[in-house]
Amino acid sequence: MEEATQVSRIEDEIQQTSWRNQLSKTGINLIYTGIWLKSVHSDFFKKFGVTHPQHNLLRILRGQKQKPISVNQIKERMMDKSSNVSRITEKLQKKKLIECRPSETDKRSVDVVISQKGLELLSNIDLSVHEINDQLTHLEPSELMVLNLLLDKIRNPKPSR
Repeated sequence: MEEATQVSRIEDEIQQTSWRNQLSKTGINLIYTGIWLKSVHSDFFKKFGVTHPQHNLLRILRGQKQKPISVNQIKERMMDKSSNVSRITEKLQKKKLIECRPSETDKRSVDVVISQKGLELLSNIDLSVHEINDQLTHLEPSELMVLNLLLDKIRNPKPSR
């Protein structure tokens, strides 16, 4: 017989016993869980000497397959739209994880590509990414599908009447 796993409830985590309604509880639970997941990701990426936004930028560049992309195009594709992409590229360039050069088509713009060192770092991260994914392995595939549908639905609300 399987041993029941004790679920850590939001009420216990933030020591709040009552809610105005389920909508209020859900909103707080989403925010709390998002902050918790962000912390898990930060700790993971710190082991590789990068931040989550830096990793996001490197993955965008890897997806370009050595085709240069502008800082503005990168910003459009970042998970966190408030990321300071110029600052992130400076830091990654100092670490020799990316290469920046003036755009051939727009001299005011900078084109960015991932370096071999950046590709190697991403490969190493990919080998350990299961550590992050382990946070979700206790969910069944059907639960993951429902969770993804609900998260997409939350980000795409119906227009107000």
